[in-house]
Parts: sequence; C-alpha cells; structure tokens
Amino acid sequence: MDNKALTVAYNAHIKQNRKGTDIPYIVHPLEVAVILIENGADEDVINAGLLHDTLEDTDISLEYLVENFGRKVAELVKGASEPYKLNLETKLSDDERKVSWKLRKNHTIEYLKTAPLDIKLITCADKLSNIRSLVRDYEKVGDNLWQRFNAGYEEQKWYYNSLIESLKGLEDYDMYNELRGLAAKIF
Repeated sequence: MDNKALTVAYNAHIKQNRKGTDIPYIVHPLEVAVILIENGADEDVINAGLLHDTLEDTDISLEYLVENFGRKVAELVKGASEPYKLNLETKLSDDERKVSWKLRKNHTIEYLKTAPLDIKLITCADKLSNIRSLVRDYEKVGDNLWQRFNAGYEEQKWYYNSLIESLKGLEDYDMYNELRGLAAKIF
C-alpha cells in the first residue's frame, strides 16, 4: 500500500461520512485495500482500491490520478467507477432517483460480466466492504436500515445478487465467497 495513495484518499474523503452514520468515510477505502491485500492483489490494484471512490465522490480528476499514480492505477479507478456521475442531490423526484439508480446499477452489472480481473477484484472488495457495513448496521437498527437508501430492500437484494452473478469466476478468492455468504444472510 502506497503512503501517497493513502494520503490522497484520506484528504479526498476527509469531510465525508458513511451513509447514515458518523463513521468517517476513509474507513471504507481502507477496508477495501485490506481486503485486496488479504486476497493477494498487487500494489497497483491495492492503490486503486484505496482511490476507488475518488472519481465519483470527490474533485479528483482522472488526469490527477494518471500524473500521481500512473496510467494503470488511474484506469483501474476509472474502471471501478460508474461511467457517469449523476448528482442525486439535485431536484430529482423519488421516482427519478430510483430509475437513475437502477440504470447505473444495470450498467455496472453488465460491465462486470466482461471486465478485466483487476477491476472485478476491486469491485468485489468494494461490495464486500459495503455489505459488511450493511450487516453490522442491520444488526443495530433492523429493517429501518433500508430507509437510508433511495433503493430499498428489494432493490438492494436484486443488486447484490446480480453483482455476485456478474463476479462469477472469482470463486477462488475468499472475498467473493464472503460476499456471497453475507448476501445470503442479509437478503
């Protein structure tokens, strides 16, 4: 894990918290990096895991990533990001938010079916970190958990189960099997 990637990720997410909590957002990219380390990823993949949300959720540009971490890391971050950023904080109705969420998630699911292995690894680690958080929060607040999200229980269930299907081929990685097990537990 590169200290520069860690510092950039920390500074990029410094004012953000995990959805519906007071937990600093940086714990998520850190957990993604740890999961990747535990599953034997190389340093570029680990650094991309640390930086995986910077293009979507911060002011960091692809050019900045290329200049500071090289083309491979930048392309991995880009590949693990949604192809366009929709600002759901704008004046969209609940129905519009649900439609745009579904379109974005469908794109991710289809893309992952043929994505390069390194992008699948980053995405799997990202989703495992997310579902671990969901399971912990569900144990605290129960079904109220789903009120934090524009897409509720049924949509989340569809998304995670579809992701797991798209990530087939990762069965030799512990993180994939944990993701599958936690999805079965919570959904």
